[in-house]
Amino acid sequence: MASPGGGLRTWGSLVLLGLCSWTGARAAAPNPVRNLSVEAQTTSSITLSWEAPEGLNPQNSTYWIQWTGQGDKNETRNTTDIRFTADRLDPGSSYEFSVWVEEGGVNSSQKTLKATTAPNAVGNLSVETWTNSSITLHWTVPDGPSPQNYIYWVQWPGDGDKNETRNTTVTSYTVEGLQSASSYEFSVWAEKNGVPGSRKTLEGFTAPNAVGNLSVETWTNSSITLHWTVPNGPSPQNYIYWVQWPGDGDKNETRNTTVTSYTVEGLQSASSYEFSVWAEKNGVPGSRKTLEGFTAPNAVGNLSVETWTNSSITLHWTVPDGPSPQNYIYWVQWPGDGDKNETRNTTVTSYAVEGLQSASFYEFSVWAEKNGVPGSRKTLEGFTAPNAVGNLSVETWTNSSITLHWTVPDGPSPQNYIYWVQWPGDGDKNETRNTTVTSYAVEGLQSASFYEFSVWAEKNGVPGSRKTLEGFTAPNPVRNLRVETRTNSSITLSWEVPNGPDLLNYTYWVQWMGDSDKTDTQSSTNTSVTMDGLEPGTLYKFSVWAKKNDIPGSSENLSISTAPSEVTDLQKKTQTNNSITLQWEAPADPHADFYIYSVQWAGGGHPQRERDPQRQLAYQTGKTNETWYVVEALVPGTLYNFSVWSERNAVASSTQSLHASTDPDAVTITSCISTQGGYGVILTWSCPTGGYEAFELQVGDQQVSQDRSSCETGVSVWGLQPAQAYAATVTTIWSTMRAAPASVTCHTESTGVIAGAIVGVLLFLTLVGLLIFFLKKRYKTSQKKSAPQDLVFSFPGDIQAADFADHVRKNEKDSNCGFAEEYQHLALESHNQSQRVASAPENSAKNRYRNVLPYDWSRVPLRPISGEPGSDYINASFMPGLWSPREFIAAQGPLPQTVGDFWRLVWEQQSHTLVMLTNCTEFGRVKCEHYWPLDAQPCTYGHLQVTLEGEKAMENWTIRDLQLWHTQEQKILHVRQFHYVAWPDHGVPHSPDPLLAFWKILRQWLDQTQGGGPPIVHCSAGVGRTGTLIALDVLLRQLECEGFLSPFSYVRKMRESRPLMVQTEAQYVFLHQCILRFLQQSSLALAKEEATYENLVFENEAAIHAC
Repeated sequence: MASPGGGLRTWGSLVLLGLCSWTGARAAAPNPVRNLSVEAQTTSSITLSWEAPEGLNPQNSTYWIQWTGQGDKNETRNTTDIRFTADRLDPGSSYEFSVWVEEGGVNSSQKTLKATTAPNAVGNLSVETWTNSSITLHWTVPDGPSPQNYIYWVQWPGDGDKNETRNTTVTSYTVEGLQSASSYEFSVWAEKNGVPGSRKTLEGFTAPNAVGNLSVETWTNSSITLHWTVPNGPSPQNYIYWVQWPGDGDKNETRNTTVTSYTVEGLQSASSYEFSVWAEKNGVPGSRKTLEGFTAPNAVGNLSVETWTNSSITLHWTVPDGPSPQNYIYWVQWPGDGDKNETRNTTVTSYAVEGLQSASFYEFSVWAEKNGVPGSRKTLEGFTAPNAVGNLSVETWTNSSITLHWTVPDGPSPQNYIYWVQWPGDGDKNETRNTTVTSYAVEGLQSASFYEFSVWAEKNGVPGSRKTLEGFTAPNPVRNLRVETRTNSSITLSWEVPNGPDLLNYTYWVQWMGDSDKTDTQSSTNTSVTMDGLEPGTLYKFSVWAKKNDIPGSSENLSISTAPSEVTDLQKKTQTNNSITLQWEAPADPHADFYIYSVQWAGGGHPQRERDPQRQLAYQTGKTNETWYVVEALVPGTLYNFSVWSERNAVASSTQSLHASTDPDAVTITSCISTQGGYGVILTWSCPTGGYEAFELQVGDQQVSQDRSSCETGVSVWGLQPAQAYAATVTTIWSTMRAAPASVTCHTESTGVIAGAIVGVLLFLTLVGLLIFFLKKRYKTSQKKSAPQDLVFSFPGDIQAADFADHVRKNEKDSNCGFAEEYQHLALESHNQSQRVASAPENSAKNRYRNVLPYDWSRVPLRPISGEPGSDYINASFMPGLWSPREFIAAQGPLPQTVGDFWRLVWEQQSHTLVMLTNCTEFGRVKCEHYWPLDAQPCTYGHLQVTLEGEKAMENWTIRDLQLWHTQEQKILHVRQFHYVAWPDHGVPHSPDPLLAFWKILRQWLDQTQGGGPPIVHCSAGVGRTGTLIALDVLLRQLECEGFLSPFSYVRKMRESRPLMVQTEAQYVFLHQCILRFLQQSSLALAKEEATYENLVFENEAAIHAC
């Protein structure tokens, strides 16, 4: 159906045709247009142009254009211009156009032209595919009424400035021969009926070339680093590289980078991976390069040195962690000779590296390899064992130690070895010690015992092989080495078996040397031996040792002298009333020139005195190096027993004896009184000192003999004449000897008137004497009644202070005869008290002297130690004092084996005071063990530690402050030691004064020291010097408190508690001399002296505490 517009156009055409027909009759038709052409065409329009016909009047002319429209409908338009654009056309459609000119209502003939609208632009232009040298474009048919018969043109830049153009009838085109990774601008248009459509442009990119040289650069057990080179192409910049590999499950992992390497991480160890790598540029990926890569295995596990020798090290490790434990190859590398490394492989998890140097450091690297890929290395420092020590031997030995010696093991470096020594200890336990030197003293061993020692070197913590050696400790020293007997040509020694685990199979060796350099040796299996053929009076040095397992023990040494030969031809050369000169011949010994001769004498008594058969003689001794000796200060008229012996090295020969008497003493004529009437005289003389038997009197021509009782009695001689002077003599007769006569001139009186006066005077003197006697007796009785009642014991035979000097002078008469008699009474008293504990076998070695043993009842017991018989015993006794039965402790000087017991005594009694009255060594003999520290280094005895805190030495004594620390009880005891150093053994000091000064300092300390146990006093045996000092202290305090004292009674009381207290008569006499000296000091001198000593004590204490 025609549209309304179309009908109208039809009607217009008809009217126009009619008009033309009408006008044509009236005018000629114009010429047709010239050069009708298509000037332009688009997808919806066509522009026509033409030239005006010749002769046409432009003002009166119109151009008509007609074309076929949609369907069969024509479109007609007019214009006065020579150009016309028909629009609203269909794209890519063919139209036939007719153009004519009308002038004056007259139409020219029509000019026709076929023209086509341009097609639409192609649709959806895109790059379909690409390679590194081609791009395939694709598009869709342009929109339009007819999709057929299109020609498609593709244009792109070629080489230089030239464009390449190609056509196709299909909607895709592959452009080839392109450069890789390059940008191209493509133009694509459709053409239909020779009419091109509008161009569609598209930028396309060729793919990059494949990456070059794709390889695994590095790897670890969890990563692989890939590397490649930039693809070939015109521009190496701006690439993006993609890496793809299989991930968990079936999923691929893809990552990109802008550099030519990539580390793929998070991989499994020892696993195979296929990697794809490609380049991308401008969003266009290149072709993929693939590569199989393997991750490294994990490091081997638990790398360690399994075993080692001096030339090899065996390494061991575990399989690396990973998904598959099979098919590993293990590599081991270590430094070889020079700078070269040695490398070996194995398929098992251990390897023995051999051919190494001993005691050397090696660094080992071990790694696993799988699929040709090595894992990371594990390194380990390993050391070869040292070689065995060389020349292992016993260097020295003692009874408790063996010193081993060896040489450094062979090897490249002799430094930095640690040496280990092992030996069997107690039970089944081995003892092991180390050292950095090539010798070691193994101590704490049993004596005379077999030990097997192992010694090895260690370096860098690696032990070498062991060297073993059998060794034996030396026996202990023999015990109690002593002289059994000696003569002038032989010495017999004896000893006890050494302490040790086995008392059998000992051989004893004795070696001695005299004054010459000659040494003699003798062996025996017995514990005594006699050396004969020795020189008299010669000092020999003896060494005695035990030998077992061919190992000698340390020697016990003893210097012993043979006795000198005895003197010969002993005789009395001269004598007086108080001296006797002895003479003798020296022994014919090789060393007689060096002999000292001892002369000992004692009065044998007087014939007129009654002899006491039990009385021991008081001997005195003198020494000389001459072969004569004058014995002086003898008692006149006394028979003496003389003994003379030679002595050298404190060893005496046998004695030669002689009895000789002194001359009698002359009398002193005290008066010669005339008898009444003058026919006689009464002659009185003193009794001479010493012995006498009779007297001879001669007055004028009268000679009379009188017996010994006539002295001091008055003897009448008659037959004289009154008023005369007579020469009178009295001569002492003793045995066959006569003293020099004493003479006087006697005068007889003329009358007897003076007899009565003489009788009166005598009666008066008698009455005065009786009065004095009764007054003194009454005074003594009152003094005894006033004595305190709390004394522990009384002192029979008390001596008043005022009478003590007379008592001493009386006893000193006749060479201390009174003291001798008192002391003999003390010595003869026997208490027969039990000494069972001290005599027990387990305690015998704790006693210094066999005859000085404490009584059971008064001994000081120690606290017993469990499992140690006799551990409660020490040679010490409680001693009575002035106010207490246990005021002192008297003890022997400690032996080496009783030092610990001595300090236990101090601790258990809590004694703050020690009094030492001996030196440790006197005349070459050990008198007391040195039981306190020599310096500030403490000494330990069991649980007790002794420390010297201070020391002050004076001329005759030393004061030390000591600290006693009980390590278990954690308590301290402070002790002060008073050490008197000027008192010879068995003798007495040269003067009482130093000892009295010492006593005053000691007593002041005791008075001011409160609390604690009794003072402990000791010398060597604990009886002689110890008893004298204790007695002195008690008696002086009694004298000060009571005004009287009784030395005899107190010494006897001490001996009831401990035998032999105040051991010698000389000490007993010295005790009295000290008391007398104390009494003789005036009160002023005493006060001055006390002040001096107080200052001295103060200074001593200050000095001690400053130490």
